[in-house]
Amino acid sequence: MHALIKAAEDIFIAKGYHTATMNDVARAAGMSKKTVYQLIDSKADLLLNLLAHYQSLLTFPNFPPDTNPRIILIENLICIGEFLLSKDQIAIIRLISAEYGHSPDLGRVFHKNRFKKAKISIESCLRDIGLRNKFDMQNVSELSDMLLGMAIGEFHITALIGLRAAPTKAALEKRIRQSVDIFLRGCGCRIET
Repeated sequence: MHALIKAAEDIFIAKGYHTATMNDVARAAGMSKKTVYQLIDSKADLLLNLLAHYQSLLTFPNFPPDTNPRIILIENLICIGEFLLSKDQIAIIRLISAEYGHSPDLGRVFHKNRFKKAKISIESCLRDIGLRNKFDMQNVSELSDMLLGMAIGEFHITALIGLRAAPTKAALEKRIRQSVDIFLRGCGCRIET
């Protein structure tokens, strides 16, 4: 299955999802079309498997239970930032963006599935910070979107449009730390360093 997913990625990026055929993918994977269809149901299913594969690559560190939630939030945002700014993820997002006119639902499915793991992680950290500070983190989903945008958004957009390369790890970490501290102060939370 790994060879098939890798072949699909290469073909989808080279030709575009809409233009690519299952014959193209099968040839690139060194398989017959019949074998491909024994493994997956459709081209859409293959794309979902590709996206699921990438989602599985997003991992977060494990922390002891007494770890400062601000540190957990920062480290999780760093993981998300490095993931989103990787060359492969930039290519996949460009592919999905280019296909919007042909398959509007593709963008919605991509966004829902791709950011689910990241949003759950950030929302959990924000809830914990709110509990520790006796602060009601109302609409934690919207708050996590705001924080992700502030911490990573500008770097992500400029990399997507090719305006500049992804930032260095040091620049990403600095932006994330500053964003988290500004965000938490804005929420009225005590910042434990």
